[in-house]
Amino acid sequence: MTDPVQQLAEILPKVSDLVEEIHVEQLVWPTPCDEFTVHDVIDHMIVLGTQFAHLFRGEPAPETTAPPAIGRVPAAEFRAAMDDLLDAVASDGALERTLDTPIGQMPGATFAAVVAFDGLIHGWDLSVSTSRPFRPAPDVVDAVAGFARVALDQSLRDAGMFGDETAAPDDATPMEALAAFSGRTVEERWRSLSTGLSVHKDDVPVALAVPGATARQRLEFGDVTGYGTMAGEYFSLAAGTDIAPLLHGLRHDLCDAPHWGYMLHGEVVVTYADGRESTTSAGELFYWPPQHSVRVTSDADLVLFSPQHEHVSVVDHMRHQLGAA
Repeated sequence: MTDPVQQLAEILPKVSDLVEEIHVEQLVWPTPCDEFTVHDVIDHMIVLGTQFAHLFRGEPAPETTAPPAIGRVPAAEFRAAMDDLLDAVASDGALERTLDTPIGQMPGATFAAVVAFDGLIHGWDLSVSTSRPFRPAPDVVDAVAGFARVALDQSLRDAGMFGDETAAPDDATPMEALAAFSGRTVEERWRSLSTGLSVHKDDVPVALAVPGATARQRLEFGDVTGYGTMAGEYFSLAAGTDIAPLLHGLRHDLCDAPHWGYMLHGEVVVTYADGRESTTSAGELFYWPPQHSVRVTSDADLVLFSPQHEHVSVVDHMRHQLGAA
């Protein structure tokens, strides 16, 4: 998908959807964008999106400030700004005229591709820092990456728009590889928040050891911000069990409750929102973020701790699906 208008039509609504799911407590959280909190990224996109819309329409860019949003997520303002930007990019003559942009004069089509790159990266920033799904189409990620790797030169990095390229993990997704190219550091904490974590109990670092007692702690093991009462759960699942069909009809057809737990025995495969899979086996502590499905590859018994409201809703939906089958 090489047309930047089509790219933005895919990216901006998905980022708006993501922002609507962010909890107000998460606004102060850090992101992979250096020194930007979640709120900073949202405000940054609102301000620049508003200014860029005027540029694409051939109008002077006004002085713009972030909307006052104390104690709430400015999701409505964010979506309005992104919708207006998309409308401006698609307006007559927007791609053909030469624009005076913050990074110099350039054709509208080129600048639209730059905006798509920037929006895609900031969508990833918000997604991994808040454990919220962001699933741009793979062909859009590939097209944006192809443009960025040609157009992003050292002058833009020196100007502070993007950092120096970092090393991506060996198993990085195309989106993570693009984030690393943009200057983001694809840290394990960002990956575990969005794709879960399983660690054998013997690999959990020892925090305290005295005769007769050992305490182990694995830090940054998911986050409970924005959730209420927790439920303790014990599941026994036979090999071959796949809950995916029972999740149909939920948001993205996935379980929207995070889980923390311990696998007593057996093995399950967890599929996440971006299509990646991980295996949780006997003797492992695990964190599964929202937006996942589970299938059982070996008879399993596991202990779960889950936000009560969110998981009861999922279990009730599954029970209804079983009754309707």
